[in-house]
Amino acid sequence: MSFDIEKIKSLIAVAAQAQVDELELSQNGVEVRIQRFADVADVANVPVAVVQTLPVVQQTPVPSAVAMPEQASVALQILKAPMAGTFYRSVTPGGGALVNAGDSIDAGTVVGVLESMKIMNEIESESQGRIKRVLCDNGELVSAGQPLFEIEEA
Repeated sequence: MSFDIEKIKSLIAVAAQAQVDELELSQNGVEVRIQRFADVADVANVPVAVVQTLPVVQQTPVPSAVAMPEQASVALQILKAPMAGTFYRSVTPGGGALVNAGDSIDAGTVVGVLESMKIMNEIESESQGRIKRVLCDNGELVSAGQPLFEIEEA
């Protein structure tokens, strides 16, 4: 007996849904091993339950030398990747970027898509503001916690 690609895809989907880190199956001399890799730094330093509950946005004040004179109290938020995966700036291949530097956004605005284990996850802003910088390229592999955007709070 052999495994066809549909059976393997089904096993991957079941493992992803059950959040299984590793699945190994052997049947009639055919072996299949599915393994999900976590970011080594996160696993080594932080328990999984804590990693899943960490906020993805970190507030840092802009140094006064960088701030414009009329905007002395501008705060930056760094929107970080909630998990490892492939970052996309658009929802469809070849489509336009969801947001660009200089765009105004509201809380809940979808600013990117992160593909992880063949599942597309929308990345939403947590606050209102303006995109100051886009820190990752379209199609770039990112790790959990990697900065994706700098957002100036409104």
